[in-house]
Amino acid sequence: MGKKYSDCFYCGGVVEERLCPREFRRRGQLFIFENVPMGVCAQCGEKILKPEVAKSLDRIIREHKKPARTIEVPVYSYELEIA
Repeated sequence: MGKKYSDCFYCGGVVEERLCPREFRRRGQLFIFENVPMGVCAQCGEKILKPEVAKSLDRIIREHKKPARTIEVPVYSYELEIA
């Protein structure tokens, strides 16, 4: 069986497939996907998403599929403190 991913483009490390969360923003909305199969470099942590997986995530959003759950996310505005 061949490798699913090439070595890391950035550091040359071994890339292994893992199920990870993935954030996706579209038109000002935040979407969070859980258990997304992606390659993760064992050396530097760079994440690689295969094109077919990215297209699948996009299709889920475009087709307004019902999410597994919904969470509330606080949003803060950063203001530099002036001493």
